[in-house]
Amino acid sequence: MTQTSFRILILAAAVLLIQTVWARSAHHELLKEKEKSIYKEEKIEEAEAVTFTFAKHFQNHLVLQREPARANIYGFSPNVGETVNAQLVTPTRTYTYSTTVEKSSDASVGIWTVELDPQNADTPANISVTSKGITLTLTDVIFGDVWICSGQSNMQFPVNHMDDAAAEKADVNYPNIRLFTVTDKLSTVPLDDLIEVQQGWTRPSSGAVGGFSAVCWVFGKNIHKTLGHAVGLVHSSWGGTPAEAWSSPVALAKCGNLVRKPDKYADYDEEYMNQLAKVMKLEDQNSNSVLWNAMIHPFLKTSIKGAIWYQGEADASGVKMQHYNCTFPTMISDWRLNFHQASNSQTNPSFPFGFVQLAPNANAPSLTSGFPDIRWHQTADYGYVPNQKMSDTFMAVAMDLPDFNSPYGSIHPRDKKDVGDRLALSGLAVAYGLPEVFQGPYPSKGEVTAGGFKITYGSSASLEIKSVSGFELLCSARWAVANITSHDEVSITLQNVCSASESIKGVRYAWRESPCSFKACAVYGKVNSLPAPPFILTVTSDTKGHSYIDFHAPAHN
Repeated sequence: MTQTSFRILILAAAVLLIQTVWARSAHHELLKEKEKSIYKEEKIEEAEAVTFTFAKHFQNHLVLQREPARANIYGFSPNVGETVNAQLVTPTRTYTYSTTVEKSSDASVGIWTVELDPQNADTPANISVTSKGITLTLTDVIFGDVWICSGQSNMQFPVNHMDDAAAEKADVNYPNIRLFTVTDKLSTVPLDDLIEVQQGWTRPSSGAVGGFSAVCWVFGKNIHKTLGHAVGLVHSSWGGTPAEAWSSPVALAKCGNLVRKPDKYADYDEEYMNQLAKVMKLEDQNSNSVLWNAMIHPFLKTSIKGAIWYQGEADASGVKMQHYNCTFPTMISDWRLNFHQASNSQTNPSFPFGFVQLAPNANAPSLTSGFPDIRWHQTADYGYVPNQKMSDTFMAVAMDLPDFNSPYGSIHPRDKKDVGDRLALSGLAVAYGLPEVFQGPYPSKGEVTAGGFKITYGSSASLEIKSVSGFELLCSARWAVANITSHDEVSITLQNVCSASESIKGVRYAWRESPCSFKACAVYGKVNSLPAPPFILTVTSDTKGHSYIDFHAPAHN
Protein backbone atom coordinates (compact mmCIF):
# COMPACT_ATOMS: atom_id res chain seq x y z
CA MET A 1 0.00 0.00 0.00
CA THR A 2 1.37 3.42 -0.98
CA GLN A 3 1.68 6.28 1.53
CA THR A 4 -1.03 8.19 -0.37
CA SER A 5 -3.46 5.26 -0.18
CA PHE A 6 -2.78 4.89 3.54
CA ARG A 7 -3.56 8.57 4.15
CA ILE A 8 -6.83 8.25 2.19
CA LEU A 9 -7.79 5.21 4.30
CA ILE A 10 -7.07 7.10 7.56
CA LEU A 11 -9.10 10.08 6.36
CA ALA A 12 -12.08 7.86 5.43
CA ALA A 13 -11.95 6.16 8.84
CA ALA A 14 -11.94 9.56 10.56
CA VAL A 15 -14.95 10.70 8.54
CA LEU A 16 -16.82 7.49 9.41
CA LEU A 17 -16.03 7.96 13.09
CA ILE A 18 -17.30 11.55 13.01
CA GLN A 19 -20.51 10.44 11.25
CA THR A 20 -21.05 7.71 13.85
CA VAL A 21 -20.52 10.10 16.75
CA TRP A 22 -22.85 12.64 15.14
CA ALA A 23 -25.51 9.98 14.53
CA ARG A 24 -25.33 8.78 18.12
CA SER A 25 -25.51 12.37 19.31
CA ALA A 26 -28.54 12.99 17.11
CA HIS A 27 -30.17 9.79 18.41
CA HIS A 28 -29.36 10.93 21.92
CA GLU A 29 -31.03 14.30 21.28
CA LEU A 30 -34.01 12.60 19.60
CA LEU A 31 -34.55 10.42 22.63
CA LYS A 32 -34.20 13.41 24.90
CA GLU A 33 -36.94 15.12 22.87
CA LYS A 34 -39.06 11.97 23.18
CA GLU A 35 -38.59 12.06 26.93
CA LYS A 36 -39.54 15.74 26.96
CA SER A 37 -42.73 14.96 25.05
CA ILE A 38 -43.64 12.25 27.55
CA TYR A 39 -43.35 14.75 30.38
CA LYS A 40 -44.76 17.66 28.37
CA GLU A 41 -47.96 17.96 30.40
CA GLU A 42 -46.06 18.07 33.68
CA LYS A 43 -43.63 20.70 32.35
CA ILE A 44 -46.51 22.92 31.28
CA GLU A 45 -48.02 22.71 34.74
CA GLU A 46 -44.66 23.43 36.37
CA ALA A 47 -44.22 26.51 34.20
CA GLU A 48 -47.27 28.27 35.67
CA ALA A 49 -46.35 31.13 37.97
CA VAL A 50 -47.07 30.60 41.66
CA THR A 51 -49.18 33.28 43.34
CA PHE A 52 -50.92 33.71 46.67
CA THR A 53 -54.23 31.98 46.01
CA PHE A 54 -56.87 29.54 47.21
CA ALA A 55 -56.88 25.98 45.89
CA LYS A 56 -59.14 26.00 42.82
CA HIS A 57 -62.13 24.35 44.51
CA PHE A 58 -62.45 27.15 47.07
CA GLN A 59 -64.72 29.65 45.34
CA ASN A 60 -67.69 31.84 46.10
CA HIS A 61 -70.91 29.90 46.88
CA LEU A 62 -69.04 26.81 48.09
CA VAL A 63 -70.23 24.42 50.78
CA LEU A 64 -67.88 23.63 53.67
CA GLN A 65 -68.32 20.57 55.86
CA ARG A 66 -70.51 21.26 58.91
CA GLU A 67 -69.94 20.17 62.49
CA PRO A 68 -68.69 18.05 64.13
CA ALA A 69 -65.86 18.38 61.58
CA ARG A 70 -63.64 21.43 61.40
CA ALA A 71 -63.64 22.54 57.77
CA ASN A 72 -60.24 23.15 56.18
CA ILE A 73 -59.49 25.91 53.71
CA TYR A 74 -56.14 26.05 51.99
CA GLY A 75 -54.17 27.46 49.13
CA PHE A 76 -50.72 28.27 47.77
CA SER A 77 -48.02 30.91 47.97
CA PRO A 78 -44.50 31.44 46.63
CA ASN A 79 -43.44 32.73 50.04
CA VAL A 80 -42.65 29.77 52.30
CA GLY A 81 -42.49 30.91 55.91
CA GLU A 82 -44.79 33.91 55.44
CA THR A 83 -47.77 34.47 57.75
CA VAL A 84 -51.33 34.11 56.46
CA ASN A 85 -54.14 35.68 58.49
CA ALA A 86 -57.73 34.57 58.03
CA GLN A 87 -61.21 35.68 59.07
CA LEU A 88 -64.42 33.68 59.15
CA VAL A 89 -67.42 36.00 59.47
CA THR A 90 -70.78 34.44 60.42
CA PRO A 91 -74.01 36.21 61.46
CA THR A 92 -73.20 35.69 65.14
CA ARG A 93 -69.43 35.83 65.38
CA THR A 94 -66.16 36.69 63.65
CA TYR A 95 -63.33 34.16 64.01
CA THR A 96 -59.69 35.04 63.39
CA TYR A 97 -56.85 32.67 62.52
CA SER A 98 -53.15 32.81 61.71
CA THR A 99 -51.05 30.23 59.93
CA THR A 100 -47.74 29.92 58.09
CA VAL A 101 -46.94 29.00 54.49
CA GLU A 102 -45.19 25.63 54.54
CA LYS A 103 -43.34 23.62 51.91
CA SER A 104 -45.56 21.46 49.71
CA SER A 105 -44.72 18.37 47.67
CA ASP A 106 -43.33 20.79 45.06
CA ALA A 107 -40.29 22.62 46.44
CA SER A 108 -41.16 25.76 44.46
CA VAL A 109 -44.68 26.05 45.88
CA GLY A 110 -45.72 26.80 49.44
CA ILE A 111 -49.04 25.66 50.89
CA TRP A 112 -51.05 27.24 53.70
CA THR A 113 -53.95 25.68 55.62
CA VAL A 114 -56.53 27.11 58.02
CA GLU A 115 -58.66 24.83 60.16
CA LEU A 116 -61.96 26.59 60.90
CA ASP A 117 -64.09 26.23 64.00
CA PRO A 118 -66.99 23.76 63.66
CA GLN A 119 -70.17 25.37 62.36
CA ASN A 120 -73.79 24.27 62.44
CA ALA A 121 -75.53 23.25 59.24
CA ASP A 122 -76.78 26.14 57.10
CA THR A 123 -74.55 28.72 58.76
CA PRO A 124 -73.77 31.37 56.12
CA ALA A 125 -70.33 32.92 56.09
CA ASN A 126 -67.77 35.06 54.30
CA ILE A 127 -64.07 34.24 54.49
CA SER A 128 -60.97 36.34 53.87
CA VAL A 129 -57.26 35.48 53.95
CA THR A 130 -54.41 37.98 53.83
CA SER A 131 -50.68 37.69 53.23
CA LYS A 132 -48.11 40.44 52.44
CA GLY A 133 -50.87 42.97 51.81
CA ILE A 134 -52.84 40.75 49.42
CA THR A 135 -56.38 39.79 50.51
CA LEU A 136 -58.45 36.95 49.02
CA THR A 137 -62.17 36.61 49.78
CA LEU A 138 -64.88 33.97 49.56
CA THR A 139 -68.52 35.08 49.74
CA ASP A 140 -71.85 33.28 50.03
CA VAL A 141 -70.22 30.32 51.77
CA ILE A 142 -72.51 27.91 53.61
CA PHE A 143 -71.86 24.96 55.92
CA GLY A 144 -73.47 21.60 55.17
CA ASP A 145 -72.51 18.11 54.00
CA VAL A 146 -69.97 17.73 51.20
CA TRP A 147 -70.34 14.65 48.99
CA ILE A 148 -67.92 13.62 46.24
CA CYS A 149 -69.55 11.90 43.24
CA SER A 150 -67.14 9.87 41.11
CA GLY A 151 -66.80 6.99 38.66
CA GLN A 152 -67.25 6.61 34.92
CA SER A 153 -69.85 7.53 32.30
CA ASN A 154 -73.01 6.58 34.19
CA MET A 155 -71.96 9.01 36.92
CA GLN A 156 -71.00 11.56 34.27
CA PHE A 157 -74.39 11.09 32.53
CA PRO A 158 -76.10 14.52 32.75
CA VAL A 159 -79.60 15.49 33.81
CA ASN A 160 -80.20 16.74 30.25
CA HIS A 161 -80.11 13.12 29.00
CA MET A 162 -82.13 11.42 31.74
CA ASP A 163 -85.81 10.50 31.60
CA ASP A 164 -88.10 13.41 32.53
CA ALA A 165 -85.21 15.84 32.22
CA ALA A 166 -87.57 18.79 31.79
CA ALA A 167 -89.35 18.05 35.07
CA GLU A 168 -86.02 17.58 36.86
CA LYS A 169 -84.67 20.90 35.55
CA ALA A 170 -87.85 22.65 36.65
CA ASP A 171 -87.42 21.41 40.22
CA VAL A 172 -84.28 23.38 41.06
CA ASN A 173 -85.32 25.90 43.70
CA TYR A 174 -82.90 24.66 46.35
CA PRO A 175 -80.46 27.52 47.03
CA ASN A 176 -78.68 25.54 49.73
CA ILE A 177 -77.64 22.81 47.32
CA ARG A 178 -74.44 23.83 45.56
CA LEU A 179 -72.82 22.15 42.53
CA PHE A 180 -69.18 21.82 41.45
CA THR A 181 -67.70 19.87 38.51
CA VAL A 182 -64.06 18.96 37.87
CA THR A 183 -62.66 19.04 34.33
CA ASP A 184 -61.40 15.69 33.04
CA LYS A 185 -57.63 15.81 33.50
CA LEU A 186 -54.92 13.29 34.31
CA SER A 187 -51.51 13.37 35.94
CA THR A 188 -48.69 10.90 36.52
CA VAL A 189 -47.93 12.47 39.90
CA PRO A 190 -50.27 13.36 42.81
CA LEU A 191 -51.36 17.00 42.58
CA ASP A 192 -52.14 19.38 45.43
CA ASP A 193 -54.48 21.44 43.24
CA LEU A 194 -56.92 20.72 40.42
CA ILE A 195 -55.64 21.32 36.91
CA GLU A 196 -58.94 22.82 35.78
CA VAL A 197 -62.53 23.40 36.95
CA GLN A 198 -65.38 22.74 34.53
CA GLN A 199 -68.18 24.28 36.59
CA GLY A 200 -67.38 26.37 39.64
CA TRP A 201 -69.57 26.34 42.74
CA THR A 202 -73.06 27.41 41.76
CA ARG A 203 -76.60 27.37 43.08
CA PRO A 204 -79.01 25.16 41.13
CA SER A 205 -80.60 26.56 37.99
CA SER A 206 -82.14 24.83 35.00
CA GLY A 207 -78.92 25.32 33.03
CA ALA A 208 -76.52 24.35 35.79
CA VAL A 209 -78.50 21.25 36.73
CA GLY A 210 -79.01 20.21 33.10
CA GLY A 211 -75.30 19.68 32.52
CA PHE A 212 -74.62 18.19 35.94
CA SER A 213 -74.34 14.50 36.88
CA ALA A 214 -77.88 13.10 37.07
CA VAL A 215 -77.16 10.48 39.76
CA CYS A 216 -75.23 12.98 41.86
CA TRP A 217 -78.02 15.57 41.57
CA VAL A 218 -80.90 13.21 42.39
CA PHE A 219 -78.97 11.73 45.31
CA GLY A 220 -78.05 15.15 46.72
CA LYS A 221 -81.52 16.59 46.27
CA ASN A 222 -83.04 13.64 48.15
CA ILE A 223 -80.59 14.10 51.02
CA HIS A 224 -81.30 17.83 51.17
CA LYS A 225 -85.10 17.47 51.01
CA THR A 226 -85.14 14.78 53.70
CA LEU A 227 -82.71 16.36 56.16
CA GLY A 228 -83.22 20.02 55.32
CA HIS A 229 -79.62 21.17 55.56
CA ALA A 230 -77.17 22.39 52.93
CA VAL A 231 -75.47 19.89 50.61
CA GLY A 232 -72.39 20.42 48.46
CA LEU A 233 -72.03 18.09 45.47
CA VAL A 234 -68.56 17.70 43.96
CA HIS A 235 -68.72 15.86 40.64
CA SER A 236 -65.41 14.31 39.57
CA SER A 237 -65.83 11.46 37.07
CA TRP A 238 -64.58 10.38 33.61
CA GLY A 239 -66.42 8.12 31.19
CA GLY A 240 -65.02 4.71 30.30
CA THR A 241 -62.38 4.64 33.03
CA PRO A 242 -61.42 1.70 35.28
CA ALA A 243 -61.21 1.73 39.06
CA GLU A 244 -57.44 1.39 38.74
CA ALA A 245 -57.21 4.94 37.34
CA TRP A 246 -58.98 6.23 40.48
CA SER A 247 -56.81 4.23 42.90
CA SER A 248 -53.51 5.17 44.49
CA PRO A 249 -50.40 3.06 43.77
CA VAL A 250 -50.49 1.84 47.37
CA ALA A 251 -54.04 0.52 46.92
CA LEU A 252 -53.20 -1.07 43.58
CA ALA A 253 -50.13 -2.81 44.98
CA LYS A 254 -52.29 -4.46 47.66
CA CYS A 255 -54.36 -6.15 44.96
CA GLY A 256 -51.56 -7.03 42.54
CA ASN A 257 -52.64 -4.38 40.03
CA LEU A 258 -49.55 -2.20 40.03
CA VAL A 259 -47.39 -2.14 36.89
CA ARG A 260 -43.95 -1.42 38.33
CA LYS A 261 -41.38 0.52 36.33
CA PRO A 262 -38.21 -1.55 35.68
CA ASP A 263 -35.43 -0.48 38.03
CA LYS A 264 -32.60 0.07 35.59
CA TYR A 265 -32.06 0.81 31.93
CA ALA A 266 -29.10 2.43 30.17
CA ASP A 267 -29.43 6.20 29.84
CA TYR A 268 -31.47 7.12 26.77
CA ASP A 269 -31.67 3.52 25.65
CA GLU A 270 -34.55 3.05 23.20
CA GLU A 271 -35.95 0.15 25.21
CA TYR A 272 -35.87 2.29 28.35
CA MET A 273 -37.88 5.04 26.63
CA ASN A 274 -40.43 2.56 25.28
CA GLN A 275 -40.89 1.04 28.73
CA LEU A 276 -41.21 4.48 30.28
CA ALA A 277 -43.90 5.44 27.81
CA LYS A 278 -45.82 2.25 28.60
CA VAL A 279 -45.69 2.92 32.32
CA MET A 280 -46.51 6.63 32.20
CA LYS A 281 -49.07 6.70 29.37
CA LEU A 282 -49.76 10.39 29.78
CA GLU A 283 -52.24 10.29 26.92
CA ASP A 284 -54.34 7.56 28.50
CA GLN A 285 -56.93 8.25 31.19
CA ASN A 286 -57.21 4.49 31.81
CA SER A 287 -53.69 4.24 33.24
CA ASN A 288 -53.07 3.36 36.86
CA SER A 289 -53.62 6.22 39.34
CA VAL A 290 -53.73 9.07 36.80
CA LEU A 291 -57.24 10.20 37.84
CA TRP A 292 -56.56 9.64 41.51
CA ASN A 293 -53.59 11.96 41.07
CA ALA A 294 -55.42 14.73 39.18
CA MET A 295 -59.09 14.53 40.19
CA ILE A 296 -59.20 13.12 43.75
CA HIS A 297 -55.84 13.85 45.40
CA PRO A 298 -56.36 17.66 45.23
CA PHE A 299 -59.41 17.29 47.53
CA LEU A 300 -57.74 15.22 50.25
CA LYS A 301 -57.16 18.10 52.66
CA THR A 302 -60.85 19.03 52.36
CA SER A 303 -63.26 17.91 55.08
CA ILE A 304 -66.05 15.85 53.49
CA LYS A 305 -69.12 13.87 54.58
CA GLY A 306 -68.83 10.99 52.12
CA ALA A 307 -68.65 9.77 48.52
CA ILE A 308 -70.85 8.02 45.98
CA TRP A 309 -69.60 5.98 43.04
CA TYR A 310 -70.96 4.59 39.76
CA GLN A 311 -68.34 2.53 37.94
CA GLY A 312 -67.43 -1.03 37.01
CA GLU A 313 -68.34 -1.38 33.35
CA ALA A 314 -64.71 -0.71 32.36
CA ASP A 315 -63.49 -3.51 34.65
CA ALA A 316 -65.98 -6.15 33.51
CA SER A 317 -63.51 -8.46 31.76
CA GLY A 318 -60.11 -10.07 32.09
CA VAL A 319 -57.72 -9.54 34.98
CA LYS A 320 -59.43 -6.32 36.07
CA MET A 321 -62.67 -8.22 36.61
CA GLN A 322 -60.92 -10.99 38.53
CA HIS A 323 -59.25 -8.47 40.85
CA TYR A 324 -62.29 -6.23 41.38
CA ASN A 325 -63.36 -7.92 44.61
CA CYS A 326 -60.06 -6.62 45.99
CA THR A 327 -59.57 -3.48 43.88
CA PHE A 328 -62.88 -1.83 44.78
CA PRO A 329 -63.01 -2.44 48.56
CA THR A 330 -59.31 -1.53 48.81
CA MET A 331 -59.87 1.68 46.85
CA ILE A 332 -62.61 2.66 49.31
CA SER A 333 -60.39 1.94 52.33
CA ASP A 334 -57.51 3.84 50.76
CA TRP A 335 -59.65 6.90 49.97
CA ARG A 336 -60.85 6.93 53.56
CA LEU A 337 -57.36 6.68 54.99
CA ASN A 338 -55.96 9.41 52.75
CA PHE A 339 -58.84 11.84 53.29
CA HIS A 340 -58.65 11.30 57.05
CA GLN A 341 -54.90 11.83 57.26
CA ALA A 342 -54.65 14.75 54.84
CA SER A 343 -57.58 16.61 56.46
CA ASN A 344 -55.84 16.49 59.85
CA SER A 345 -58.37 13.88 61.01
CA GLN A 346 -61.39 16.08 60.21
CA THR A 347 -62.82 13.66 57.61
CA ASN A 348 -64.15 10.53 59.28
CA PRO A 349 -61.76 7.57 58.76
CA SER A 350 -64.83 5.44 57.95
CA PHE A 351 -66.78 8.03 55.99
CA PRO A 352 -69.87 6.62 54.24
CA PHE A 353 -69.29 5.39 50.71
CA GLY A 354 -72.22 4.56 48.41
CA PHE A 355 -72.21 2.94 44.99
CA VAL A 356 -74.53 1.84 42.22
CA GLN A 357 -74.49 -1.86 41.46
CA LEU A 358 -74.23 -2.13 37.68
CA ALA A 359 -77.36 -1.63 35.59
CA PRO A 360 -78.10 -3.90 32.58
CA ASN A 361 -76.49 -3.50 29.20
CA ALA A 362 -76.98 -5.77 26.19
CA ASN A 363 -80.35 -7.38 25.58
CA ALA A 364 -78.71 -10.80 25.40
CA PRO A 365 -80.19 -13.23 27.95
CA SER A 366 -77.34 -15.72 27.54
CA LEU A 367 -74.58 -13.40 28.86
CA THR A 368 -73.53 -14.77 32.26
CA SER A 369 -70.08 -13.25 32.74
CA GLY A 370 -68.73 -9.73 33.08
CA PHE A 371 -71.45 -7.57 34.60
CA PRO A 372 -72.73 -10.34 36.92
CA ASP A 373 -69.18 -10.88 38.21
CA ILE A 374 -68.64 -7.16 38.83
CA ARG A 375 -71.97 -6.83 40.66
CA TRP A 376 -70.91 -9.63 42.98
CA HIS A 377 -67.39 -8.25 43.39
CA GLN A 378 -68.78 -4.78 44.15
CA THR A 379 -69.95 -6.29 47.44
CA ALA A 380 -66.62 -8.09 48.05
CA ASP A 381 -68.50 -11.31 47.16
CA TYR A 382 -70.99 -11.01 50.02
CA GLY A 383 -73.99 -9.99 47.93
CA TYR A 384 -74.95 -7.11 50.21
CA VAL A 385 -73.43 -4.14 52.02
CA PRO A 386 -72.46 -3.15 54.64
CA ASN A 387 -70.54 -6.34 55.38
CA GLN A 388 -67.40 -7.45 57.21
CA LYS A 389 -65.07 -6.27 54.43
CA MET A 390 -67.04 -3.15 53.50
CA SER A 391 -68.24 -1.30 56.58
CA ASP A 392 -70.24 1.93 56.31
CA THR A 393 -70.99 1.31 52.63
CA PHE A 394 -74.35 1.41 50.88
CA MET A 395 -75.58 0.60 47.38
CA ALA A 396 -78.40 0.96 44.91
CA VAL A 397 -79.34 -2.19 42.99
CA ALA A 398 -79.97 -1.22 39.36
CA MET A 399 -79.99 -4.54 37.48
CA ASP A 400 -83.77 -4.26 36.91
CA LEU A 401 -83.58 -0.88 35.12
CA PRO A 402 -82.69 -1.72 31.48
CA ASP A 403 -82.98 0.81 28.66
CA PHE A 404 -82.08 -1.13 25.54
CA ASN A 405 -83.32 1.69 23.30
CA SER A 406 -81.32 4.45 24.95
CA PRO A 407 -80.00 6.83 22.26
CA TYR A 408 -76.81 7.00 24.33
CA GLY A 409 -76.31 3.23 24.12
CA SER A 410 -77.87 0.51 26.24
CA ILE A 411 -74.93 0.77 28.63
CA HIS A 412 -76.27 4.25 29.53
CA PRO A 413 -79.88 3.78 30.72
CA ARG A 414 -81.80 7.03 31.07
CA ASP A 415 -83.66 6.17 34.27
CA LYS A 416 -81.31 7.87 36.68
CA LYS A 417 -84.08 8.99 39.03
CA ASP A 418 -84.74 5.50 40.38
CA VAL A 419 -80.99 5.01 40.72
CA GLY A 420 -80.53 8.27 42.63
CA ASP A 421 -83.62 7.64 44.77
CA ARG A 422 -82.46 4.15 45.74
CA LEU A 423 -78.94 5.37 46.49
CA ALA A 424 -80.26 8.21 48.64
CA LEU A 425 -82.53 5.83 50.55
CA SER A 426 -79.52 3.66 51.36
CA GLY A 427 -77.44 6.71 52.21
CA LEU A 428 -80.04 8.07 54.60
CA ALA A 429 -79.93 4.76 56.48
CA VAL A 430 -76.19 4.08 56.49
CA ALA A 431 -74.74 7.61 56.47
CA TYR A 432 -77.36 9.32 58.60
CA GLY A 433 -78.86 6.52 60.67
CA LEU A 434 -82.47 6.94 59.56
CA PRO A 435 -84.62 3.82 60.18
CA GLU A 436 -85.11 3.01 56.51
CA VAL A 437 -85.54 -0.36 54.80
CA PHE A 438 -82.74 0.37 52.35
CA GLN A 439 -82.03 -2.94 50.61
CA GLY A 440 -84.19 -5.51 48.90
CA PRO A 441 -84.64 -8.95 50.47
CA TYR A 442 -81.49 -11.03 50.88
CA PRO A 443 -81.64 -14.76 51.75
CA SER A 444 -80.70 -16.04 55.17
CA LYS A 445 -80.86 -19.76 54.40
CA GLY A 446 -81.15 -22.19 51.50
CA GLU A 447 -81.74 -25.93 51.79
CA VAL A 448 -82.78 -29.00 49.86
CA THR A 449 -86.26 -30.15 50.87
CA ALA A 450 -88.67 -32.77 49.60
CA GLY A 451 -90.52 -30.06 47.65
CA GLY A 452 -87.43 -28.57 46.04
CA PHE A 453 -84.73 -26.08 46.97
CA LYS A 454 -86.17 -23.69 49.57
CA ILE A 455 -84.72 -20.21 50.07
CA THR A 456 -85.71 -18.30 53.20
CA TYR A 457 -85.34 -14.52 53.30
CA GLY A 458 -85.78 -13.79 56.98
CA SER A 459 -88.76 -13.11 59.19
CA SER A 460 -89.22 -9.48 58.08
CA ALA A 461 -88.73 -9.97 54.34
CA SER A 462 -92.32 -9.33 53.14
CA LEU A 463 -91.62 -10.67 49.65
CA GLU A 464 -93.23 -9.57 46.43
CA ILE A 465 -92.73 -12.11 43.62
CA LYS A 466 -93.03 -10.57 40.15
CA SER A 467 -91.65 -13.47 38.10
CA VAL A 468 -90.97 -17.17 38.59
CA SER A 469 -87.71 -17.04 36.62
CA GLY A 470 -84.24 -15.79 37.47
CA PHE A 471 -82.88 -18.63 39.65
CA GLU A 472 -80.53 -21.43 38.62
CA LEU A 473 -79.22 -24.52 40.37
CA LEU A 474 -75.76 -25.95 39.81
CA CYS A 475 -76.47 -29.58 39.03
CA SER A 476 -73.04 -31.15 39.62
CA ALA A 477 -71.16 -29.29 36.83
CA ARG A 478 -73.94 -27.54 34.89
CA TRP A 479 -76.22 -24.61 35.64
CA ALA A 480 -79.92 -25.30 35.06
CA VAL A 481 -82.86 -22.89 35.19
CA ALA A 482 -84.96 -23.53 38.28
CA ASN A 483 -88.28 -21.70 38.39
CA ILE A 484 -90.13 -20.72 41.54
CA THR A 485 -92.86 -23.27 42.22
CA SER A 486 -94.26 -21.74 45.41
CA HIS A 487 -93.67 -18.85 47.79
CA ASP A 488 -94.99 -17.04 50.81
CA GLU A 489 -94.12 -13.78 52.59
CA VAL A 490 -90.67 -14.93 53.67
CA SER A 491 -89.56 -17.78 51.40
CA ILE A 492 -89.58 -19.27 47.91
CA THR A 493 -89.17 -22.84 46.70
CA LEU A 494 -87.38 -23.71 43.47
CA GLN A 495 -88.05 -26.73 41.33
CA ASN A 496 -85.31 -29.33 41.76
CA VAL A 497 -84.21 -29.62 38.15
CA CYS A 498 -81.18 -31.80 38.81
CA SER A 499 -81.35 -35.42 37.72
CA ALA A 500 -81.12 -38.34 40.12
CA SER A 501 -77.44 -38.77 39.27
CA GLU A 502 -76.66 -35.10 39.96
CA SER A 503 -76.36 -33.30 43.26
CA ILE A 504 -77.12 -29.63 43.88
CA LYS A 505 -73.77 -27.87 44.20
CA GLY A 506 -74.81 -24.22 44.08
CA VAL A 507 -77.52 -21.65 43.46
CA ARG A 508 -77.46 -18.26 41.79
CA TYR A 509 -79.96 -15.48 41.17
CA ALA A 510 -80.19 -12.86 38.41
CA TRP A 511 -76.78 -13.96 37.11
CA ARG A 512 -77.15 -12.26 33.74
CA GLU A 513 -75.83 -9.03 32.27
CA SER A 514 -79.47 -8.02 31.78
CA PRO A 515 -81.50 -10.33 33.99
CA CYS A 516 -85.04 -9.01 33.51
CA SER A 517 -87.28 -6.40 31.91
CA PHE A 518 -87.92 -3.05 33.57
CA LYS A 519 -88.66 -3.48 37.28
CA ALA A 520 -89.69 -7.08 36.63
CA CYS A 521 -87.03 -9.28 38.21
CA ALA A 522 -88.31 -12.11 40.35
CA VAL A 523 -87.94 -10.95 43.97
CA TYR A 524 -88.73 -7.58 45.55
CA GLY A 525 -89.49 -6.35 49.01
CA LYS A 526 -92.93 -4.85 49.50
CA VAL A 527 -91.41 -2.08 51.64
CA ASN A 528 -89.97 0.56 49.28
CA SER A 529 -90.32 -1.85 46.30
CA LEU A 530 -86.59 -2.58 46.30
CA PRO A 531 -85.23 -5.45 44.16
CA ALA A 532 -83.37 -8.32 45.78
CA PRO A 533 -79.69 -8.17 44.80
CA PRO A 534 -78.04 -10.94 42.75
CA PHE A 535 -75.99 -13.70 44.35
CA ILE A 536 -74.03 -16.88 43.62
CA LEU A 537 -73.22 -19.34 46.39
CA THR A 538 -72.09 -22.92 46.89
CA VAL A 539 -74.19 -25.57 48.60
CA THR A 540 -72.54 -27.51 51.41
CA SER A 541 -73.59 -30.63 53.31
CA ASP A 542 -73.65 -31.28 57.02
CA THR A 543 -72.52 -34.49 58.73
CA LYS A 544 -75.89 -36.08 58.02
CA GLY A 545 -75.72 -35.32 54.30
CA HIS A 546 -78.25 -32.51 54.47
CA SER A 547 -77.52 -29.92 51.73
CA TYR A 548 -77.83 -26.26 52.69
CA ILE A 549 -76.45 -22.70 52.35
CA ASP A 550 -75.82 -20.21 55.11
CA PHE A 551 -76.07 -16.82 53.39
CA HIS A 552 -74.68 -14.84 56.36
CA ALA A 553 -77.57 -12.47 55.78
CA PRO A 554 -77.35 -8.83 56.84
CA ALA A 555 -78.73 -7.99 60.26
CA HIS A 556 -81.50 -5.72 58.94
CA ASN A 557 -83.26 -8.77 57.50
